[in-house]
Amino acid sequence: MTPFLVAVMGVSAPTAIGTDMIFATLTKFTGSIQHYRQQSVNLEIAIFLGLGSIPAGLLGVATLEWIEGSFDPETVKSIMITIIAITLVLVGASLILRNFLPERETPKPGVWDGKSRMSRRRRAYTVVFGAMGGYLVGLTSIGSGSIMAVILLLLYPIAPAVIVGTDIAHATVLSLVVGLAHMTQGNVAFGLAGSLLLGGIPGVLIGSRVAPWLPGKPLKMILAAMLIFVGARLLLT
Repeated sequence: MTPFLVAVMGVSAPTAIGTDMIFATLTKFTGSIQHYRQQSVNLEIAIFLGLGSIPAGLLGVATLEWIEGSFDPETVKSIMITIIAITLVLVGASLILRNFLPERETPKPGVWDGKSRMSRRRRAYTVVFGAMGGYLVGLTSIGSGSIMAVILLLLYPIAPAVIVGTDIAHATVLSLVVGLAHMTQGNVAFGLAGSLLLGGIPGVLIGSRVAPWLPGKPLKMILAAMLIFVGARLLLT
């Protein structure tokens, strides 16, 4: 949503990011409830991602405020568009890479099966992965529904529906905290957020219900192509 608000609607980058966070919080909250009811949320993964992503997300907000206070508006826009564009391209490329990786086989004895409790080591690097994604979310608003999903796809042996549900549940809390931080900085246009929600909430409800029935690989490739296209377009304009 942030690239659309900045590039198409001409909203300033900080306001677009803050507004997107509020929009994301409310839409993802609706979706997370639906996924929880469908038992497609791994709460342990979501919690440990949050332990890293929430502090890092607040650091991302602080970084954005530093950029805004250090440069003129046009320079801020240029810097943020570049960061957002590179992030979109990297996320899209990661999704394509994941599609060409071999399917996971049944976990071997002694290897985490995605259902039992995680080891301390896995919990630790889950926190680290959460921090990496959370910082980008606080800085750009991108990642709560893309980068975290790529991390889960690449490194956690859980079903696609659980990846989606866990990602949304974690992103709901992360978006709320980061959104509140942006709100305190005056980076939220509430009227714009309300307009976006008129279409966003019904879309999330429909999407969460049909997600388990849709073919995974074609959708991922389409999403990846869209992300790369938008990112490249932003870099070239």
